[in-house]
Amino acid sequence: MLTTLAYRIPRKHVDELLGTVTAYPLTAEFIEAWKTLPGERPTYSALATGLVAATGKPVRLFGGRKIRGRDVEAGAKALLLTPDDALDNRLRIAVRAWERHVRNGAAPTLAGLIPEPESSRPFSDFLELRPGHAPDAPPWVFRVAAWQAARLLADAPLDLGSGRSIRLRMDTNGRLVAWHRDDLIKSPDGTAWSMANVTVRLATRPGLEDLVLAFDAHLSRLDPDLRYFRAAWVERDTGDAPVPYLPVSGHWERENGERSWIRHFDPAIAAILTACELAPLEVPQPGGEWPAQFRPKLRAANFHALGSGLGPRFMARLHEHITARLPLLTPLAYEPDPAIKLPPRIKKYPVEGLTASSVGPTGAKKLIIACLYRTTEAKNRMFDELEKLTGIRPSGGDAPAVVHEQFEIAARYCPKLLDHSTPNRAEALDELGLPADPETLVAAWVETEYLAHRDYEKPTLDAKPHLRRLFAHRGIPTQFLATEPAVLPKGARASTTATKQHAARAALRDLLRSVGVLDERVRTAIARPDLKVRLDRRNLLVGISARTQQTGAGPAALVLILTAVLADPDHLEHWRVLAYSEKQRKWVRAADGVTDFHSGAIGSLGLGRYGDKATATRDEVEHRLQALVTGDLATVPVVVFVDAQATRSVWPGLLNAQAGEAELPGDTLRARGAQVSVVRSHSDMGDLGRPVTREGEGQPLPDEGQPAAPGRKVYRLRDTSVPSWLLAGTSITLAGPFGRTGTKYTRWTLPPDREEELGTPWHAYTAREFAVVRADGRDPAELAALAARLCEQPIAWDGRTLAPAPLHLGLAADRDHPDHRFSGEDD
Repeated sequence: MLTTLAYRIPRKHVDELLGTVTAYPLTAEFIEAWKTLPGERPTYSALATGLVAATGKPVRLFGGRKIRGRDVEAGAKALLLTPDDALDNRLRIAVRAWERHVRNGAAPTLAGLIPEPESSRPFSDFLELRPGHAPDAPPWVFRVAAWQAARLLADAPLDLGSGRSIRLRMDTNGRLVAWHRDDLIKSPDGTAWSMANVTVRLATRPGLEDLVLAFDAHLSRLDPDLRYFRAAWVERDTGDAPVPYLPVSGHWERENGERSWIRHFDPAIAAILTACELAPLEVPQPGGEWPAQFRPKLRAANFHALGSGLGPRFMARLHEHITARLPLLTPLAYEPDPAIKLPPRIKKYPVEGLTASSVGPTGAKKLIIACLYRTTEAKNRMFDELEKLTGIRPSGGDAPAVVHEQFEIAARYCPKLLDHSTPNRAEALDELGLPADPETLVAAWVETEYLAHRDYEKPTLDAKPHLRRLFAHRGIPTQFLATEPAVLPKGARASTTATKQHAARAALRDLLRSVGVLDERVRTAIARPDLKVRLDRRNLLVGISARTQQTGAGPAALVLILTAVLADPDHLEHWRVLAYSEKQRKWVRAADGVTDFHSGAIGSLGLGRYGDKATATRDEVEHRLQALVTGDLATVPVVVFVDAQATRSVWPGLLNAQAGEAELPGDTLRARGAQVSVVRSHSDMGDLGRPVTREGEGQPLPDEGQPAAPGRKVYRLRDTSVPSWLLAGTSITLAGPFGRTGTKYTRWTLPPDREEELGTPWHAYTAREFAVVRADGRDPAELAALAARLCEQPIAWDGRTLAPAPLHLGLAADRDHPDHRFSGEDD
C-alpha cells in the first residue's frame, strides 16, 4: 500500500477536527459603499491584510462566486471570516482607519455597515453531502477550514529522530512554519537561511464521500540581506499566536544624490495600528540588523545556497506527527493495481538512431536541425550530443551532414545573431541561408549565454525571447543551449562536464519534442503486445492546456492550447503530432502550431474560466475538437487529457463533486456518436498530499526510519465511485547518486561533516493522479494505464513528466512562449 500525506475525515468527526468559523455576512449596502472607494478600487484582500495586522488572527474576506447556498439566500453578498470567536472591538476601529486612509481622510462608512457576527458555526453546516459523491461546499470553506487542524499540529513539537525536534507555529495564511531561530536552516558559512513550512489544505477526491485533509511541506528561502523580498512574516505576539504574513511594498527616495528603494508595509497598516493603539510594524532596510521577530521571504530565485526541498525522511516524520496529533484521521488507501504494468523506461537513444519513421510524425518530408553557435564550447556540446543520437558527427562546414534522406544537420557560426547586445537580428538571420521549403522542416538549436546565479548581471536586452519570436515568424521552432559567461561572479561554480552533458541532452530532446519527432520507445510503452491492458487500435490522444496570465492591471488572458497525437499501435510512421493554430484557425503539424503560437501575443481576453468567458472557452474547445475529429479521423476513438487545476472551473463535470455528471470536453462529439473518453490529470502535491512511503511490499529497509520509495507501480484509490489512480515516483535528482541524502537524514539531523550537502536539492517523492471522469464504454484501467505510460516514457525527457505526453506538449509550448510569465509568486 502507498501511504501519502492525505487523510480521510470520517463524517462523524468533521466538527471535531475542523472546529468552527465565525462569519460576518456583508450585505448589498456594504458592497455599494465599497464601490465608492476612490481610484483603483482595493481588493478585499487589502482590507483583510490590515485586519490580520491589527488582530493577529487569520481573517479572510470573500465575495462573488466564492459564496453561495444559504448565505446568498439570506442576502449576504460577501463574508468576513475568522476562526472560532468573533473579533473584538479592533475590527471596526481597524476598518475605519483603513477606509479613512484609502479615502485620504474623508469620513468612513464601511465600519457602520458591518453587522454583528453570526454565532460560531461548525463547518459541517456548509457541506452538501450526497451518497457516492464528493462533498460539496462554497469555495471559501476549502480556503479556511483547515485552520483548526493546523493549530492542533502546532500544539506539540515535531519529532525528527536522533534526539532532534522542531516547533511549528501557525501563520495567518493557515500554514505551519518552523519559526524559532534555532529551527531555521542556515548554510555552513551563515550567509543563506531557509525556514520549513507545512501546508494544510481541505480537499476532496472525485467519488469519495468523505472530506480529505492534504499536507505538503516546503523550504521557504529567507533574505538575510534584506534586499530581495516582497513579503515577510513578522511576529507581534510571542507564544502560540499566529504569525502575521504580510506583503511588503516600497518606494524610491533620493538622499545625497543617490536613489534608494525603501521597503515598507502597506501605509494603511500603519494607520490601523495607530488607531488600535498598537506598536508599529517596521520593515528593516538593507544594511540593517535582521530582527528576531522578522522573517523576510526571498522572492523567486534560480539559485540559492541551501538548495530546495525537505526530502522524503522529513515527510515520513511529518506523517507520524499528523497521525499522532490527529488520530481521528484515516490515511487514504492506495493499493497497487495488478492490471497496470509499466514497461521499463528506456533512456538511451535508439540503436538505429533517428530513423525515417521517427521523422514521419512531424508531417514533414525532411527535417534539418540547424546548430547556431558563437562559442567553440557550444558547438562541441551540440555536435557531441548529435553524434550520440545519429552516429554521425557534423563537420561544421557549409555543407550539411546528411544522416539519411529525411534528416540533415546544418551548423552556422553566427556571433552577431546570438549576441545579447545586437539590436536588430533580422539581417543576421537572413545571412544564415536556411532552407524555406514548406515540405522541409527546419529546427534551430541555439546557443545563449546564461547563468543561474543571484549575482549574475542579466543582459538589458535578452536575446533568447527575441530570437524565439524571430525564428517563429519564419516557421522555425527553437530550443536553447545555455553557456556560462567567460567570467563567473564571485562564489559561482562552473558547471561540471556531467551537468553540461545532461543539459545538452535535455535541450536536444526538447527540440525534437517541439517539432513532433517520435521514436519506438513511446509506441512500445503503450502498445506492447504482452501488456494486459494496452492500446490496441488507432486513437486520437488530445491534450487541453489552459492557463490564466495576468496582463498588467487589466483583465487576465486565458492561454488555451490544444495538441493531439494520432497513435497507431502497429506503425510509428503512421503517427502524427498536431497542434491547433489560432493564427490559421485549423489543425496543423506540431512545429507549425508551436511557431504560430510563439510568433503572436499570448492568451485571449475573450476566454476565461468563469461565467460567460468559461462558456466561450467551452465553445471554442468544442469547435477545435470538431475540426479535428472529421474526415478519415471521424471514427477514431478519442481520449482527452485535461489538467485538473486549470480546467475544472471551465467544465463542471471535471469538479470533484460533479465528476462525470455535467459538461465535459467533447460533449458535441459524443452527441454525434463519437467515442470520447476524458482523463483528468492532477499533480498539485498540496491538494493530493505528498507520497510518504510504501508499506507491505518488498523487504523492509534496515533503517526503520527510512521511507521506502514508491517503486514503478500504479496505485488505485479504494472506496471511490469515480475510478482514480496515483502514479507515484522519484525525480531524477532524488534517484541520482547525490539525491538520497534526504531519505537518510533530515536537514536538521545531517551530520556536521556533510553540511555541504545542504546546498543540494532535497527532493521528496512526487505523484500524479489520473481520474477517469468519462470512460465512454472503455475499460477505465486501460485509460489509466495509457495516461501513466505516457508519463513514464516521455517523448523528450529521461524521467517522468508531470502530465501525459499529449497534454505535456501544450504545457511545454506555453512555457516556452517569449511572453510567458507566472501570475505572481506563491504566497
